[in-house]
Amino acid sequence: MIKSPRLIFNAVFLFVFSAAWVREFLYWLPQDAFGSSLNYWAYTDWLIDYSQGFIRRGLSGEIWRLVPSVVSRLEFVAVFSWIMILVVAFGYVRLLARSWKTYHPLTLFGLLFLPSLFIFYLHDHDTIARKEILGYITVLLHLLIVEKSFPLGDGDTLPEGNLRRYVRWLLPVAVLLLPAIILVHEGNFLMFVPLHGMITLTVLRMKAPHDFTHAALWTGLLYLPAALAFVAVYLTGAPSYETLLGICEKWAAAGALREDSCILPPDKLSGSTLPGAFIPMEWSLARAAYITRTIVSLHWGAWLLILPALGSALWYLVRQAVYALLRSRCPQSFSPQAARRYTGLCFRKYFLIPLLLSLPIYLTAYDYGRWFTVTCINFTMLAVSLNLPCREFALQKKEAAAADAPEHLDSRLVFYSASILICGLALVLWLPHYCLFSCEIIRSPLEFFSHTFIAH
Repeated sequence: MIKSPRLIFNAVFLFVFSAAWVREFLYWLPQDAFGSSLNYWAYTDWLIDYSQGFIRRGLSGEIWRLVPSVVSRLEFVAVFSWIMILVVAFGYVRLLARSWKTYHPLTLFGLLFLPSLFIFYLHDHDTIARKEILGYITVLLHLLIVEKSFPLGDGDTLPEGNLRRYVRWLLPVAVLLLPAIILVHEGNFLMFVPLHGMITLTVLRMKAPHDFTHAALWTGLLYLPAALAFVAVYLTGAPSYETLLGICEKWAAAGALREDSCILPPDKLSGSTLPGAFIPMEWSLARAAYITRTIVSLHWGAWLLILPALGSALWYLVRQAVYALLRSRCPQSFSPQAARRYTGLCFRKYFLIPLLLSLPIYLTAYDYGRWFTVTCINFTMLAVSLNLPCREFALQKKEAAAADAPEHLDSRLVFYSASILICGLALVLWLPHYCLFSCEIIRSPLEFFSHTFIAH
């Protein structure tokens, strides 16, 4: 009696989420590719290249130089960006769909529509084509490697061959893909490599739980190429005025820019007609930190209100989701106390540590909504990935089998009260991309749905 409505609600929520993405794609792609609706700052960020020498963020423009000149760069970037974000969004849907019968509808609704998760990119069209979409691809690939290397149902031990297979499949991601996305945007190192490192450290310690040093050394070796790429960008990747001017003139001659000419006075930025993303490329860390501090100081209260609120909501949703997965997939019974300990550990390892390691970005770039969203999405994808949390929990073996765990980790009153509140917040809160002139964080509960399915 109770499971049938749950399945219906869960199926509807997954369908609405997927339909919203398809609707946005069909509506925005023609305008982004053949019009002027694609965020110009994001678009020009992809055009930075190595034509004037090695600089940070130049790999993407170097790749675009390989595209035939008859193909519009704007069309190519728009199509590429939409394909990537759709792959990531539906990769998330796949992770949820693997256990869609397990989640309570209130939990699934929050995981789909919390504004600090994937719905962030539908709420704010200016975030489409941002370079963090490449980092999400690497996380999904890593979770797929874990899924294929350590399938559930193989018992509590990890065969040596499974661990070798995991490392072998991870090598292309760690050695090639991660350094590449760091050369596309250096911020990807701080936003994604710490999470990858925590996943790998966890997997290696599954084989030898008490040998932390050995596992940490192997983890460091795997991600050394990514670290070297970041160091190279940091030490030698700062471009000069003349370098940026040369890149701008090349793309202007190719017709890829809106500007007819590129002007950048050497003493100040006023009067510059360089594309948006080129302007801050030559800023020093001190200048970037000053500008960020100035902008954030205008609306610091809004950030202090919305980020902890959304972080707390995510913590509760993931806590319930992980508990549901453990309850349905663990072969042995366990106590609620064991689940609470593990969900707390999961939050610290895969959310708080990556968040702390990414703080330098918060000090030098004011797109707080984006940075926080990346941390939230990474954490959620890992938590609902099934194989990693179930494997990690089963291999801890900190207690003997206990009585069957109850349906909810908290009392029914607490669960329903907190979940309904979170779902209400998911409808009315709006996580802004950044707070420059205004910082609107409250919207009409039906605005997003009417905008997506009616107004278009």
